[in-house]
Amino acid sequence: MGRKAIYFVGAYILMTHIFFSAVFLCCAAETDTDVFSMDENRPTIASVSISPGTVVVAKGTTCAFTAAVVGQNDYSREVVWSVSGQTSQSTFIDGNGILNVASDETALSLIVKAVSRQDSNYSATALVSVQAAIYYIQLQVSPDNGGSVFGSGEVKEGGYAVISAMPNDGFIFDGWLLNGNKVSQDARYVVDNIRSDVTYVAEFKPVDCRITVNVNDNSAGTATEGKIIKYGESITLEAVPKDGYQFDSWTENGNVVSRDSRMQVDRVTGDRTFTAVFKKKEVIKYTITASVSSAGGKIMPEGKTTVTEGTGVYYTIVPESGYAVRTVYVDGKEVGKTSSFNFSDVRGDHTIMAAFVEDPALTDNSGKNLDQTDIKEDPEKKPEKKTPETGTDHKDEVQEDDEKEDEMEQMTGTLAELNVSVEEAKRLIEGSKDEELLVGAQNTGDLQLTVRNDFMDTQQDYYGVPDFDKVPKQLLSKEEELKMLQGSLPVTIEIHVKDTEGKEAQAEKEFFEEKKLPGMEIGRHFEISLKATKGKDTQEILELPEKLKVVVRVPEQLHAEKRRFYILRLHTKEDGRQEFAQLTDEDDSPDTITFSTDKFSPYAIAYIDWEKENEEILEAEENTGADKRAGNTAAAAIAAALAVGLISLLAGCIAVKRKRG
Repeated sequence: MGRKAIYFVGAYILMTHIFFSAVFLCCAAETDTDVFSMDENRPTIASVSISPGTVVVAKGTTCAFTAAVVGQNDYSREVVWSVSGQTSQSTFIDGNGILNVASDETALSLIVKAVSRQDSNYSATALVSVQAAIYYIQLQVSPDNGGSVFGSGEVKEGGYAVISAMPNDGFIFDGWLLNGNKVSQDARYVVDNIRSDVTYVAEFKPVDCRITVNVNDNSAGTATEGKIIKYGESITLEAVPKDGYQFDSWTENGNVVSRDSRMQVDRVTGDRTFTAVFKKKEVIKYTITASVSSAGGKIMPEGKTTVTEGTGVYYTIVPESGYAVRTVYVDGKEVGKTSSFNFSDVRGDHTIMAAFVEDPALTDNSGKNLDQTDIKEDPEKKPEKKTPETGTDHKDEVQEDDEKEDEMEQMTGTLAELNVSVEEAKRLIEGSKDEELLVGAQNTGDLQLTVRNDFMDTQQDYYGVPDFDKVPKQLLSKEEELKMLQGSLPVTIEIHVKDTEGKEAQAEKEFFEEKKLPGMEIGRHFEISLKATKGKDTQEILELPEKLKVVVRVPEQLHAEKRRFYILRLHTKEDGRQEFAQLTDEDDSPDTITFSTDKFSPYAIAYIDWEKENEEILEAEENTGADKRAGNTAAAAIAAALAVGLISLLAGCIAVKRKRG
């Protein structure tokens, strides 16, 4: 556009403005009205505001609001109040700005509005948050020992809660009760839209346990018939061999659990199957070798004597004239001076050896051996101890030998079998040098250690619990151990690594699913229980002072290349608190998992396929790199465009300046 055209347009606009101004002034003069003064004196509203602008109000209470109206020329400060969003007819606001929130109000928020009474175009609003009530979800269990419940606590009005129930061993979950009515049979139940305090009762039912009894050979013997008993009850099983057979053992899952034909099974907590094993009677014979270590006498019968198991043989030691029995050795141990010895109830090979010594005092002038002819020994009379020099009584030695014999008479049970005195046993126990005593107690049956491991076979030490022999020291006091060694307190300790075979509790499965690591899968559930029976008292052990090493074989269906296994543990403490632990595999074998634990509770075998996880990680890294490269390219393009635009702008400015110049 040229400069002349611009000047022309501007002049036209100026002339039009002057014309209309003159017309307006003429009209005002004819009507004798001051237009400007009329607008200045009219009342006007400039704004309306509310205080407070936002507020939280509890149900059943009131809240005061104030409105501020700003204006000119004697304007009205009155407002009209209103409230919206309420669900209760008892929620309202009066003409003074007092808001009443009803106790049955269910709305979460309200809008309070103030409108200028003079000019409705001006108004203001305030946001009112209605404070939700807090209600309590209470959970109970029936019966008290039926199981555990989770999910009780405070819930906001209108909110929800997830409650769950986990049955104890021997029980199953039957349903949730509310006010005596069953509302759900799901162990995990969602309670929503909560509007009051409520109490839910988890109902559990006891489980019946089936005891199955088999015999390895029906022609060899009979056994107690199987039956169904209640959870926690005990049962006594008895096996009776037929003629020509003898009872060998009771087995469970292929493992020997007892050698007694009459076996009591205490506190049954699940289905169990026992087999009575019989075998043909075998004639077992043993050899007893008799000899003399020096001249001066003989032993009868002499040489090797064969005896049938359970029978015996009587030996007589006869010194020659002028000789006496110095001592007799049985199985290498000295039994002292004796003219006879009887082996009874023989259960193994034995040796007996007699030693003689010259004693002229036992020979008279005729050469008769007084010791064997004129002197008749009283078998109940203790021999007198004589000094080597004079042959007179030696009181100290007699007293010492009497005390030793009294002490030997006190030896019973394992101590008698091992020929260890009570005082010596106490000393060994105090010094923690009682390993051989505990091994001997297992051999005599005073101590029975039983391991049942559903994942292992008999080729493993203690069936996958290699240091199970350390458990008695952790569970027995010194006094209890001594009583056990004396045969007055039989002790049985049993550990069971039980494959739950898919029968684990739903709440337990959900717990492990929630706690496991991302990318981890659960392949098998199992339980570990430990029981100790001292005499007639049986106790369930939940925790040990020291850890045990446990080995489980990886189930065949879980084998895979580059798969790493873990053990997950859910442990409920005595106060009801639950603990979760993830245990690593301590061995390098792909076929077994070794872990250490001191707690006995539900477990799970978990695994991670590391190759798959690594591929996903690499793929994620590649995707991240591609996104970064795409972002860098876009940023570079934008920067280039900006640079071109800036250069173009600078070039235009320079061109205009040159033209003007």
